[in-house]
Amino acid sequence: MLTESRDEEQIIARVAALDIGKAELVCCVRVPGKGASTPRLQEVTTHSTMTRR
Repeated sequence: MLTESRDEEQIIARVAALDIGKAELVCCVRVPGKGASTPRLQEVTTHSTMTRR
């Protein structure tokens, strides 16, 4: 059964996400910029999940 909830808005300064697939893993990290007017910094890396033979 679904229930209704009220969530308060939150601003999260630092976030990370993982996308795990069969052949690769992708990681994304976002952090605030150096100053208030600078854009957020983001780094995305991809890693193979396969082993070398």
